[in-house]
Amino acid sequence: MRSLLLLLVLCSSAVAQTQPNVLFILVDDFGSHDLSCYGSALYETPNMDRLAASGAKFTQAYVAYPRCVPSRFGIFTGKHPARVQGDRDSPHVEPQRDATIGQAFHEAGYATFYCGKWHLGEGDSNPDKLGFDTIVAAGAAGATKSHFAPYNTPRGKAGKGGGDDKDDIVGLEDAPQDEYLTDRLTQETMKFIEGHKDKPFFAVLAHYAVHTPIEAKKHLTKKYEEKLATQPTPEVIFEKESAGENLIVQNNATYAAMIESVDHGIGRLLNQLKQLGIDDHTIVVLASDHGGLSARGRGREVATSNRPLRAGKGHLYEGGLRIPLLMRWPGMVKPGTEIATPVITLDLFPTLTAMVGIKPPANAGTDGLNLVPLLQAGTAPARDTFYWHNPAPRPTSTGDLFSSAIRVGDLKLLDFPVEKRVELYDLATDPGESKNLADDRPQDRDRLMAKLNAWRDEVGARTEPKVKKAKAAK
Repeated sequence: MRSLLLLLVLCSSAVAQTQPNVLFILVDDFGSHDLSCYGSALYETPNMDRLAASGAKFTQAYVAYPRCVPSRFGIFTGKHPARVQGDRDSPHVEPQRDATIGQAFHEAGYATFYCGKWHLGEGDSNPDKLGFDTIVAAGAAGATKSHFAPYNTPRGKAGKGGGDDKDDIVGLEDAPQDEYLTDRLTQETMKFIEGHKDKPFFAVLAHYAVHTPIEAKKHLTKKYEEKLATQPTPEVIFEKESAGENLIVQNNATYAAMIESVDHGIGRLLNQLKQLGIDDHTIVVLASDHGGLSARGRGREVATSNRPLRAGKGHLYEGGLRIPLLMRWPGMVKPGTEIATPVITLDLFPTLTAMVGIKPPANAGTDGLNLVPLLQAGTAPARDTFYWHNPAPRPTSTGDLFSSAIRVGDLKLLDFPVEKRVELYDLATDPGESKNLADDRPQDRDRLMAKLNAWRDEVGARTEPKVKKAKAAK
């Protein structure tokens, strides 16, 4: 009997050892054309390009929302943020209502790790209360005050746009002066992987880069300043967009340098996996939480351009919704695969759990689909419709407006209720959303609007912005 029990334990251990690891790298505010393998002529991303060449690159990957908190909510819960958002911009994870992907892996026996930007609540909503065994610098903060230590101290103008006093990054108070945050988070992730190389792990590295403040290492910034100096300077670099304007050229040397630091860290991680002999059974995923910061309302600093896509962070145009998405699944996905089928980050939860053969928790969101058949056989999901809703616009910040959008096939409709304007685009021929077809194709317009209205009713999304009540006179 004792021998039989020992055999069962050994077999169980062997099965656990063969389950693939997962390393999920989430870059903040990273635009769909912020990688050289996605067409950037300025940014240099050899390690991300290497990752793309070793797996699948998605060319029409969407987020559920074009701003940080709602998008991350969708990624980590599998639930569309519009279902819980109301008129708020920031739905936090609520333990009694939501399950996270961390819980799915934890319950399956994986060692789980979360490093970097969480931004989905605090207290009972912290990641260490929601399935992640080990966390580093993961709390309520939406941005670092500086990318150089001490991280909670702003550095001049660049520091503006970081968190506030109650949203400091916690746990990195020991950082040596001028340590670079991207490097520190990479190192912490490598430390976790080294300590868990002999058993299955699920590790999330959620960089605070390349979110504002725009700060980088001086020698890298100089490199890109010199590169830009060799390129012609366009006469016009901004165009009018919604409530503000939008950058139409990638021309920020410091932002380029930030990207290179992220890329360097990814190279270190890929090399570590190989050196440890676990790269052949480690799934690696790279994504962003929304489009790059290219649009502004009142003259704020912007970071990049998402051209040829329209607009950027905050907007329901393609530049705000499309992201880079790379997946390497050794032995299961052919290297160099390029996937043009539209997908959405809501799909990551069901896809990653399916990849390793585990079940999502009972109250996990069900708004995403399993992409394994698409990755392995090119079989597209039985879905042709995507929805978005922006109930909390920031016209003076990122210049966006109260709006909703729907994509059905190649047609995309945007509804701006306040402006009483509807826009319709054919993304197959006009991915830059430059020609409004709403008046030319009224049947398509009305068909998509009817579907959008039905979805807004289903999820409880507002069709008009909440009007603030005036304070009573005393």
